[in-house]
Amino acid sequence: MVCMSSCQLERQHTQWDIASIDTAIAENVAYRQLDKQREIFSVAEEEDTTMKRTSGVAYFTKGHINLSDSDLARRNNCRAYFYHSDTLSINIGIGDGFGGWGFIINFKNKQFYTKPYFFTDIGIHDKPVYDIVYQNLTLDKPVYKAGDSLYGKIDFKCFEANGFKSSIEHSGKGYFRTKVR
Repeated sequence: MVCMSSCQLERQHTQWDIASIDTAIAENVAYRQLDKQREIFSVAEEEDTTMKRTSGVAYFTKGHINLSDSDLARRNNCRAYFYHSDTLSINIGIGDGFGGWGFIINFKNKQFYTKPYFFTDIGIHDKPVYDIVYQNLTLDKPVYKAGDSLYGKIDFKCFEANGFKSSIEHSGKGYFRTKVR
C-alpha cells in the first residue's frame, strides 16, 4: 500500500496545514464505541482477536470503489509508522488481497497533508493529482515516537483529477487511534 501511495506523491498538489492539538481527545465517547468492536484487518495482517477497532472514520469516494453505504465506508483500520524517519504516516484504509484503498495523513512539525490512495493487483495506469478542498486534523500530541499511542480526528475533502478528465470526490471524517510503529 505504501509504495503505490508514495509513487502518487510525485504528482499531488501537496497542501500542508497546521494540525490542532487536543490532549483530552482520547476521552471522547467515540473511542468507547470503538472499544466495543473488534478490529478489521487487511489481508496478510496477523490478526489479534483481542485488538479493538482502530478506526471509526467514514471514507467516501466516487469512482474506483463505490463506498456510498456508510457501513462499508467505515470498513477500514488505522496504522501509523515513520516515513523517512521524520514524517509520521497515518494510514486509514483497507486491503483485500486484490487491492486496497483509503488515505494517508502525513504529519511533521505540527503540519500535515492528506492524500487518498487506490491500488489493484492489475496495476495503475495513470497517477492522479489531488486538489484539497479542506482538511482538518486534531491529534492528542504534537510529537510522537515509536510505541506511542496516537488518538486523532480527521475531516477532509479533495478532488482527484485522473487521465480520463473526470473529477472524483474523496472525503473522510471520524475518529481514529493506533500505536505508532
